[in-house]
Amino acid sequence: MFNSTDTIAALATPVGESGIAVIRVSGPQALEVLSAVLRQASGKGFEGWEHRRLYHGYFVDEAGERVDEVMASVMRGPESYTGEDVVEISCHGGLAVVQRVLEVLLRHARPAEAGEFTRRAFLNGKIDLIQAEAVADLIHARTEVQRVAAERQLSGELSRRIDQLADDMLVLLGDLEARIDFIEEGIEALDIPAALDRIAAQRASLDELLASAPMARVLRDGFRVVIAGPVNAGKSSLFNRLLGESRAIVTEIPGTTRDVLRETLVIDGVPFVLHDTAGLRDESTDRVEQLGMGRTADAVDQADLVLFVIDGSNGHDDSAAGRRSLEALDATRSIVLINKADLPESTHGAVAGVRVSALTGAGLDELRATMLARTGALELARVARERSVLNARLVSLLDDARAQLDELASMIRHSEPLELVAEKAREALHLYEEATGRRYHDGLLDVIFSRFCIGK
Repeated sequence: MFNSTDTIAALATPVGESGIAVIRVSGPQALEVLSAVLRQASGKGFEGWEHRRLYHGYFVDEAGERVDEVMASVMRGPESYTGEDVVEISCHGGLAVVQRVLEVLLRHARPAEAGEFTRRAFLNGKIDLIQAEAVADLIHARTEVQRVAAERQLSGELSRRIDQLADDMLVLLGDLEARIDFIEEGIEALDIPAALDRIAAQRASLDELLASAPMARVLRDGFRVVIAGPVNAGKSSLFNRLLGESRAIVTEIPGTTRDVLRETLVIDGVPFVLHDTAGLRDESTDRVEQLGMGRTADAVDQADLVLFVIDGSNGHDDSAAGRRSLEALDATRSIVLINKADLPESTHGAVAGVRVSALTGAGLDELRATMLARTGALELARVARERSVLNARLVSLLDDARAQLDELASMIRHSEPLELVAEKAREALHLYEEATGRRYHDGLLDVIFSRFCIGK
């Protein structure tokens, strides 16, 4: 069970061999733990620990035997990441060294839970819940666009905007409750135009914030790009060429690809998740291949973008399945690729599209540019730089808050009892407070911080 008063320790760098590893200790006994394990070259301990100072020494076990030569940084609370006393020990990154250092430390502290350091930072008022989520997003960022969006959220700009909404609603709620409490004292009736103006301003602010909601899924998961087309058109070869590595099996045998392969491709800092799918043909007695073609159809339906590949050296596909699929493409979310541009172009069955060669890489620059334009990826990158992109939790909360504002405005216009109007305003306020973490419950924190690694 989570206990915020314990002293905790965990490896803060990834598991595996490395030049150095960093082990973090936080809590009320963090400095006492350091005193127990760090010695000077003479074997003596250190006297006092200065805030924001780096110490060189030798990590020793319970018997006083040297384990490793280390550097230890000291950050006294509340001026630390967690708001508590924090020690970070940098040791050599060998597996045996790290394991032994942790074994010794965990005789004095308990193992940290996932995200517990950041959870303590939130509980101690160092960051709010939106910024805590941004820390997790930074850890998991795979592209420049994801990093920019997470860093923007970590800066506190979004938190300040939602805090301002909460403060404005609190003013309105205070006005409502004053008129309820002192109605017999001759307090004037609610200023309806002023109240509606305040609500309209909040509504406009929420509309602006929620405008980026459709981009939240793409920013987190990437654009879903499905490579489809008839058998032997070179789909898997194109998949491998775009990724720059051999991930899909390529042979001359039709129907080699049976299942959907997924890999992430980054273009200009934007993530695209490529799906290599089973080739399409009219008839197949192979049950596994039939299932693969069914999955191809499902993947195409769910795609943000379809790359439909045909063999440009042999004309377009003459199969009924290929023709139907080509004719059914949504032009707004598909690109026809005429592959094998390195071979002589067929003189029959010409199809308009981007000419590429999976063998030589010809045409791939044009393809990447077209992918960026067709998906609106450049707009996503611009939005990530210029304004906040909400995550799913915030989209849900702020969308609910917007609905509460609409109901609140309607209640005021219809002169409903002030007690009911105040309750509706309080519901909107609670949604704002839950967004930033002014109001929270342990279950919510468990869900959020379960995304974190152990040492963060």
